[in-house]
Amino acid sequence: ASDKKTKEPKLKKGPHLVFLGLGSNVGDKEEYIEQAIFLLNKTKGIEAIKHSSNYETEPEGGDEDQPNFMNAAVLIKTILPPDKLLKTINDIENALGRERETEWGPRTIDIDILFYDDLIMSTDDLQIPHPLAHDRLFVLKPMIEINPNFVHPVLEKTMQDLLDEKKSEEGETYDDELPGFKEIKSGTYDDYERW
Repeated sequence: ASDKKTKEPKLKKGPHLVFLGLGSNVGDKEEYIEQAIFLLNKTKGIEAIKHSSNYETEPEGGDEDQPNFMNAAVLIKTILPPDKLLKTINDIENALGRERETEWGPRTIDIDILFYDDLIMSTDDLQIPHPLAHDRLFVLKPMIEINPNFVHPVLEKTMQDLLDEKKSEEGETYDDELPGFKEIKSGTYDDYERW
């Protein structure tokens, strides 16, 4: 047995409310997001409760010479602990053809655990809350659509406050029409049957 194993944090009794961020910039991007939600919902111990609109966003990170992303956020209810949820997510990404050659490169689907209840944890494989969630417009905008009053457990600010701060950083000309953002499709509740 490896002595590098990190201790799993003590969880409250489930089920747990978890926000996931989804992104795709290869092929039929909307279809990949729908398929990911479909597969999450079909997984024992996971129920998709609400999902945001899809937003088309410009790529960020190291490689901006790639197609625009489609991004969305999903609220799930799960009994899975974080490590098992991460494994399930990796299996879904692999099933949908995710390749991990470049860290910031194009991908069929990317699923990130943004928030897991109000848990704060860090292991070799997983950090919750997601370390960049508060700084990414393509996370904040869909999160606000699902739950604007959700409080970031580390920063102790609501999603709306974090977005307002991000806007003010960009200067007065930065209004609700975020550059590089285009709302594609309205959010849905419980209409996963059609997928």
